Amino acid sequence: MKNILIIILSIFFTNLTLASDEKPGRSIVDRPDVTEEPQIHFIYLVPLNGKDREWDINGKMEEEMLKANELLYKMTGNKQKFRYDVTKDGKLDISFVRFDRKCKKCGEGWGMNYPDWYLTKLGFNKPNKLYWTYADVNNRDGGSGSVHHGYLFLKNKHNKGSNKRIILTVHELMHVNGFSYRCTKGHAKGHVSGTIIGGPNGGDVKKLGSLYDHGDPTCPDLKDSVFLTPTSDNPFNPVILKCAMAAEVERGKAPDPSYDWRTRYNHKRMMKVIKNQTWCTYDLSSYATWIE
Repeated sequence: MKNILIIILSIFFTNLTLASDEKPGRSIVDRPDVTEEPQIHFIYLVPLNGKDREWDINGKMEEEMLKANELLYKMTGNKQKFRYDVTKDGKLDISFVRFDRKCKKCGEGWGMNYPDWYLTKLGFNKPNKLYWTYADVNNRDGGSGSVHHGYLFLKNKHNKGSNKRIILTVHELMHVNGFSYRCTKGHAKGHVSGTIIGGPNGGDVKKLGSLYDHGDPTCPDLKDSVFLTPTSDNPFNPVILKCAMAAEVERGKAPDPSYDWRTRYNHKRMMKVIKNQTWCTYDLSSYATWIE
């Protein structure tokens, strides 16, 4: 009888929480797109037991994302920005997600396999979109990113300041675009020293270095990512590329199984896919039954 009462109360308070999440200006889905061009969509994620601090509707996340784009613009020599998902009135399209699990050990590390699985199951899974999430939890890391989902952990002790969050957003969006690739000059475990993804190799600096306009057509170049605007003359979609690579080593699902990526990128360091360095979240919920 006691267990039944606990279950009933749990359901009651969960429904109460979900009802309180309904607020003016908020959307729990990806709103209709104003363009068919590839773009970056935004998510504010709160755990089941977490306080809703309204980052999606109070303007804070939008302000920081716009500043992150200005930072990228400067680093490209005032040439390109990320293409953001916006509403018909020109505001950033940010979806609210109330996670279906509590965050009991967020401070000890919050593995992203299940959030990836959950978000793709909710429909945040289009191959012509990248997804960037402000997760209102703690984590041993400030952020995490791979093709095609990335996260910033708002309660991490290193993410207290806006400037830090802006720099980390650009850093992780490089990873969500697939960088660095093994053929990228200076590549070391996904990072490149002296760039915005310097990471453990000397820290992040506001430079793109060998990630951008490097002049080697055999290796992916950030300027050619379809998620940057203006679109280059020879674009590529990192989701199509990286997921095709991951599918070869059973670490992902290819949106386009027929994509012959080696014809486009035949750098000698690209030819062999390293299993423990390659991962793709596309359509994860359709096959990763071990995560559920």
